[in-house]
Amino acid sequence: MFKEIYKGDFDGIAVGRVSRNQDFTKALGFYHNEYQIQYIFGGQRNFFYEGACYRMVPGTITIIDKAKIAKTNIIGGSSHDRLLIELKESFIAPMCAMFGIDAKSFFSKYHGVYQVGEDDLIQEVLANIERLATGKKDKMTAGRIKLEILRLFLDADRFERRKLGKLDDVGVKTHIEKQKRVHQVADYIAENYDKISSVTVLAEHFYMSNAYLCRIFKEVTNFTISEYINLYRIAASRQYLMDESMSMAEIANRLGYDSLTYFERVFKKQMTITPLQYRKSILKGKVNIV
Repeated sequence: MFKEIYKGDFDGIAVGRVSRNQDFTKALGFYHNEYQIQYIFGGQRNFFYEGACYRMVPGTITIIDKAKIAKTNIIGGSSHDRLLIELKESFIAPMCAMFGIDAKSFFSKYHGVYQVGEDDLIQEVLANIERLATGKKDKMTAGRIKLEILRLFLDADRFERRKLGKLDDVGVKTHIEKQKRVHQVADYIAENYDKISSVTVLAEHFYMSNAYLCRIFKEVTNFTISEYINLYRIAASRQYLMDESMSMAEIANRLGYDSLTYFERVFKKQMTITPLQYRKSILKGKVNIV
């Protein structure tokens, strides 16, 4: 199911909300590779950047620097309800400069995922943006939306206090041994996803039985081990697919897959298109991370 709740372009700022129970190739956004702000109302997605995985869950806001899009992946999360705000640099930068804010520096610094579900100011700003985007439009609507966005920039310190820890670190400080062991495994997968040949080998590395490792990993992360490994592999495949000199077989082998067919099947399950279709879309400039 794909339900586009609303969508509008407001003079360099696009606002849209979509509810879907699987990832489709149909994009929600208006623009290609511009600054983005995403807010999750329901479901979840997975945000990958610099080898770390962060979970986008209800109440989180994700700030995306367009300069880091090539190294960022947002995948998984087959069911989610999210708000997407896209901001053209040519429109947002001059407005921010009027208030002494460098838009480029803001997005570079705060590129990441933040838990803001209990932040009254941010919730008010998002509610106002939705109200303006869905209500009766007039010549002042675009300006009012820009002013609401500006409120986020002017009080940016609140993001620093609410940044999420990477998935690999969440819960490590607890005294529950099961959680500690699982996050050790998650950290190992993040560093070695291309070298792990089987769950059995992984279990042996951590001196656990297959059954026990699989059970506690699912309990703590809500992923099977294979799903978690594949999330990292498919996230990494995006970089390889940008290199036209690499064949699909070479990419599959680099990621740790023994079979090209299996790589293609896993990729299509995650991204809803084949690796070849994805590469062609990149060359045509039709793929973004929304």
